[in-house]
Amino acid sequence: MNKPWKLVLALLGIFLAGGVTGTFVTLRFGREWVVKRPGPEQWEVNHMKRLSERLGLEPTQQEELRPIVRRNMEELSQVRSHCITVTKAVFEQMEREISAKLTPAQLVKFEQLNKEMRERAKKVVPEKNNRPPPPGDPAKPPGEPAKNSSESPPPAKSANGI
Repeated sequence: MNKPWKLVLALLGIFLAGGVTGTFVTLRFGREWVVKRPGPEQWEVNHMKRLSERLGLEPTQQEELRPIVRRNMEELSQVRSHCITVTKAVFEQMEREISAKLTPAQLVKFEQLNKEMRERAKKVVPEKNNRPPPPGDPAKPPGEPAKNSSESPPPAKSANGI
């Protein structure tokens, strides 16, 4: 074998070893990051802390900003809750449509596959019941101000929806 091919194979081996190592590190520590990330109940506190530390906010500024941050974090929590609900509904609809096209033997396997996927998801994403409820009223549509909020409503969105 000539020298250029040996170099290519050596580099390919190093690249593959790095990829395998990166995969194992991500699987080991990435799952912990997802489980440990703060839930909606911590968003306001964390954001206010970050703003205060990085911007050097005065106590009066913190008090002025707190209702703004609270209102918007409540809205983000509601958007997140709505997205999770819609995503779940889409997956359930897809499962029903797929189930209708399968043979009885395939249906048994499909139900087992879905059960395994749900169990895997529970390990990565904690159950709703294990976390305190998010701030705001999750039953109302996103974008509406909180019912008991004394702050002004959120600003109108621009023409592009942002």
